Amino acid sequence: MNPEIFGWQHLVYLAVCLIISIASLVCIKIFVKDEKKQDIIVRCIGGLLLAMIVWNRIAIAISNKNGWNLIPDSFCGMSSLVLALSCILGKRNNAVLHFVVYLALLGDILTVFYPDFIGQNPSFFYPNTISGLLHHTIGLVLCILLFMTGWFKPDWHKWPNLVVGFLAHITLGAFLISVLGYDNAFYINSPILSGTPLTVWVLAPIFAILYVVFMVCYYLISNKLSQKKKSKTEEKEKQA
Repeated sequence: MNPEIFGWQHLVYLAVCLIISIASLVCIKIFVKDEKKQDIIVRCIGGLLLAMIVWNRIAIAISNKNGWNLIPDSFCGMSSLVLALSCILGKRNNAVLHFVVYLALLGDILTVFYPDFIGQNPSFFYPNTISGLLHHTIGLVLCILLFMTGWFKPDWHKWPNLVVGFLAHITLGAFLISVLGYDNAFYINSPILSGTPLTVWVLAPIFAILYVVFMVCYYLISNKLSQKKKSKTEEKEKQA
């Protein structure tokens, strides 16, 4: 019997990953305060993510007997690749992060908890399956780490970066379809879930709304936290 979404294999995977991820992030938060050490950890996890997405694309290319499948043709696959490279090669809060983090965060959350590819083989450890789960999981952990360490700080002034990144994905998708003969890429021709209207042309407006909601919530929470810190410092100054 093939693995199922929220079947026992998927649930065990989620439980193990949650324990390891939470424990790792808590330890980093408590014990790693130095920015240089944080940079090393971010780049190491970025390297691990790169290894997972490369493994995933090689596995897909081998199973389909098509070398062109080495090129990621989904937002999740491409965002994992770009996120890994931007962390390995880029600086803190670099321009690329201001589009790829949002794509990776949303895609990784949805896929880790609803991996529609999980039943493609009787073995849970089928390379296409396990490498897909791992690159989404590591990408999610990396995104949380970027927020936690201040490696990435949301800024609504950088919204054009998101537009440029989205158009780059669509341009690559059009190339894969029109030149390399792909049936679908980046959900341009087919929906993310069969039987639904969720092609990229529907997903893009939904994503834009989620982006606005996220930014509003982020700034509201940030302002409240900054006000609390300000009031605490003022109280300490009065007591002194």
